[in-house]
Amino acid sequence: MPPPLASLTAFGAIPTGLVNVPTPFQLHVPSAEVNKLPRLARQAEFGVASWYNTHSDPADAYLGITRDWLINATSIWTTPNEFDWRSHEAYQNHFPNFRINVTTPSDDEVYDLHFAALFSKNPDAVPIIFMHGWPGSWTEFAPMMDLLVAKYPTPEELPYHVIVPSIPDYGLSTRPGEVHKEINMTTAGEAMNQLMIELGFGETGYIAQGGDVGYFLARTMCGLFEACKAFHINMFFLTEAERAAVNDIPITPEEETQVAMMDKWGMEGSAYAAEHGTRPATIALTLMTNPVAMLAWMGEKFIEWSDNRDPSYALPLQTILAQVSFYWYTSSYGRSMWVYRHLKSEVPSPLPPMPWSTTKPFGYSWFPVELSSLPQAWGEALFPNMVFHRRHARGGHFAALQEPTEFLEDVEDFVTILKQTGTF
Repeated sequence: MPPPLASLTAFGAIPTGLVNVPTPFQLHVPSAEVNKLPRLARQAEFGVASWYNTHSDPADAYLGITRDWLINATSIWTTPNEFDWRSHEAYQNHFPNFRINVTTPSDDEVYDLHFAALFSKNPDAVPIIFMHGWPGSWTEFAPMMDLLVAKYPTPEELPYHVIVPSIPDYGLSTRPGEVHKEINMTTAGEAMNQLMIELGFGETGYIAQGGDVGYFLARTMCGLFEACKAFHINMFFLTEAERAAVNDIPITPEEETQVAMMDKWGMEGSAYAAEHGTRPATIALTLMTNPVAMLAWMGEKFIEWSDNRDPSYALPLQTILAQVSFYWYTSSYGRSMWVYRHLKSEVPSPLPPMPWSTTKPFGYSWFPVELSSLPQAWGEALFPNMVFHRRHARGGHFAALQEPTEFLEDVEDFVTILKQTGTF
């Protein structure tokens, strides 16, 4: 865990003049629930050794999680002096956290949204919403928020309003009608746009940033809502037509390696998405029976999707355990399946058409171990509105978590371009 920071209370000063004022929030999982997780995990039965679970290698995307890893991770998870949920919880609470109810104009659906924030007192501050995906949470952006506070120690110096929500139906964001109505990318994007409007950023406009589900939300928001003036993404899915249009354009050797990995992942690594999309009830009910089941399913993805080419650089086990714990304690796994219902409700099938702005500027950060990416030459050929593209030597699907310094530098440089070109 990072060392305790100085008080961030000043960054929690809510902008004045809001009609819908968010409520300060602190996460506190009841002690009974904190104690229940390790008790249930200790009762789990581990499958007997087999050729598959003794020869698998999630770091190499081969066969899945190993039996030894799951047993060892569970042992650490259930040992009090090895894993301390309260320290992770305290770290989350160190940032200003809030709750707010917003209603989407198109269907009057009410969303009880959670978000963390660093509010600026700079009159020229640019609002940015950072959106996570699965199997992550808003805490993926916590290292970046640490860097921002270190670089800009006071709200007067901070050049951005930083809004980091639990995206709709994930983590701490819920809906009163969640058992009665399914949402999709458009309605979830509308909820995120409404959040930014309710926070007072409708007139100034804002930037949407995202990876994984956040990528789909960012492009949807910029394509549909005027207040979203630009977007920065670190994941990209080309349509079949787009891929065919650029497939013969030369790209760098590093990008060729990544594209080959991307194609292999599409064939061998995306079965989880089909399960989520076609049988969301079954997979969620199964994984929510015991924390160890959830750890096996999610832990594999954290290992496989991160940049683990150098074992010393891999995501720490503590980080993986904290993310899975967050899903368990918020009972959010079942409601998070809407994303895959929208993207992968049939197999095989291409991704559904999704809003996209051909005029609003967007930036792209390329990380070598991302699941699906956009080579620079292909982006330049397809999208005249791509005003920023930068390649990195390391980093994967959880870029903000593994490479927060480079990630933040990209976002800040993108904002500089937007200011120079008059977008802000």
